[in-house]
Amino acid sequence: MIEENLRKTVAEFTEIVESIEDLEIVERDAVSKLKAKLRLFDGSMLWTREVWVKGAMEAYSYYWLRTDETVIIGWDNAPHHQSVSTFPHHKHLYDRIEESQEREMGQVLNFIKQFLE
Repeated sequence: MIEENLRKTVAEFTEIVESIEDLEIVERDAVSKLKAKLRLFDGSMLWTREVWVKGAMEAYSYYWLRTDETVIIGWDNAPHHQSVSTFPHHKHLYDRIEESQEREMGQVLNFIKQFLE
């Protein structure tokens, strides 16, 4: 199921996603873990990590990296920035932390697509 969701999401963004690389999926009992790198058309990468428990996403991180692997923007829900109004959801933008409405891979890819247009 988790791989199907990944491939479906990527299929919606073929204009910016060139390939899925380093795909790792681990499924045990009610827990599924996904790690993948999505190569984008401009050479940048979106590193993805999702943890699903009983069909619900519990943890995520999406990091958009330049070709030299420096971070452009990173999104995650690690509970370490309590001052952000969207806690625990936040994004790392340069040297600051901001609120984030993007909480799923499709939303992040849509943000990147709009940013690049």
